[in-house]
Formats: sequence, C-alpha cells, structure tokens
Amino acid sequence: MSKTDRLAKDPEKERRILASAAVAFAEKGYRKSRVEEIAKAADVSKGLVFKYYQTKENLYLQTLKVAADRVMTAVDYNVWQESEDLVQMVVNATRYKISLQLKYPTEFKLLITALTQSSQLPRAVGEYVNGAFITNADLQKEMLTPVIQRQKLKPGVKIDDVYEMIQWIETGFYQKIQSYLQSHPDITVIEDMDELIDQMTRYFSIFEHGFIAD
Repeated sequence: MSKTDRLAKDPEKERRILASAAVAFAEKGYRKSRVEEIAKAADVSKGLVFKYYQTKENLYLQTLKVAADRVMTAVDYNVWQESEDLVQMVVNATRYKISLQLKYPTEFKLLITALTQSSQLPRAVGEYVNGAFITNADLQKEMLTPVIQRQKLKPGVKIDDVYEMIQWIETGFYQKIQSYLQSHPDITVIEDMDELIDQMTRYFSIFEHGFIAD
C-alpha cells in the first residue's frame, strides 16, 4: 500500500479541493491553473493539497476521474436503447447530452477542455483522456449498432460507413452546440436549444432519406 493510500483524508476538505480544482481546470486548463489558487478557493493550505495529491498532475487526473464518474453515473442508456429509428435516437441522445451538460456544466467543461488539450497534457493524463474518449466512442457505437441494424440498408451500404458518417454530423453539431452555449451562458433548460436541435433533425432526416427525389 502506498503512502497516499495510507494517508487519512478529511472528506470535506477533499471535496472542496476537488470542487475548486474542477472549476479552475475547466476555466483555465491544466497549464494555466495554479495549485495555490485552487487551495485558496478550497480554504485549505497549498501544502495540504500536495500532501493529498503529491503533484499538480495527479490532482488534475483525480479531478478528471471524479468528474467523469459523476457524469457517467447519471447517464440513462435507455435513451439510446428505446429509440425506434435512427433520427429519433440521435435527436433523443443529443437532447439528453445537452440536458446533462446543463445539469453538470463544470464537469462537462472540464472534460471537453481536457479532450481538446490532450496533446498538451502530461503523458499519463493524456493517455487517460484519450483512452476514456475511445471507450466512450466504443460504447456509443455499441448503442447505435442495434438501431442501424433495424433499418433496411441499401445494397452495398456498410454499417461501419453509416456509423462514421453519423459521427461526422454529430461532431459538427456538437461543436456548434458548444459555441452556442458559450455565447449564451444564461441557458438553463433544453427548450432553449430547440432551434439547433430542429436543424440537426432536418440534417439527419436528409442523411437517412437522401435529398434527391425518387
């Protein structure tokens, strides 16, 4: 057992440290965040932060893990599994992701920032972030596949190609949604995003049915 494992931590102080770290890392990223500022916001000493986590890198990694666990614990996978068709599934899933982001704004911002800056992170942290992204992508593909398989695909169309195209459209809209949320920080309910979601629904309907008349 390591010295870290044997160290008795005050649960309340640890909660405050991780909460203030999440805010700092989400707002400033890993490199620009300072441990002394995190400690001050948590009302603890800088020494205690290092006593609990040894390094800034480990503090960041533990903060990411707590944020990811909090979000993943809240996820209801029935949103994907109960959808009857492709468009309904993607729209339902997108609405659900946005509602989760509105419920856990700091956690989402932290995780998104980590992913976009993964190449600039310490190696161990970058590997964790990229590994978590791959795991999440694999899980999403697992959810998508049964819905796609229920569709009658045209001869020669491969499921993997359909999945990759869905990812392209989703990624584009997800970036658009993030930009919209950043420019409208007062948004608190999913209904405020209806215009974007309606646009995404139209795009996926075109993707599913084509844009050339029979």
